[in-house]
Amino acid sequence: MSADYREGEYALSMGAYMQAFEIFMLVEQEQADPTFLKCCQMVMANQLGESEHKELFTKLEQQMARNNGRAAYNYGLVLAHLGQTPRAQEVLNQAALLGVPEAKAALTKLLLTGSVR
Repeated sequence: MSADYREGEYALSMGAYMQAFEIFMLVEQEQADPTFLKCCQMVMANQLGESEHKELFTKLEQQMARNNGRAAYNYGLVLAHLGQTPRAQEVLNQAALLGVPEAKAALTKLLLTGSVR
């Protein structure tokens, strides 16, 4: 775990959500295949505002265009959480096609129950 990531975790634990988001975004951008996991978790914990959602979604869309299956999977889960079911289905299907086994299970659950939880 990098020092920056620990700093992000600390900011998150202190309730400094915007600072934590910025740190996690910077950490992810240093990765060869960023997944934006922590940022996605923050969306699902209702810790981010609309402008952060837009910034994150732009990055996730870019990763999908690069065939980053793990980023697509995380994006699909966030979309499902936000009630954007048709788009979540598309994204999870793409993640499944990119070889993420959890995406197929999440897509099946979403189709059967309307939720990935």
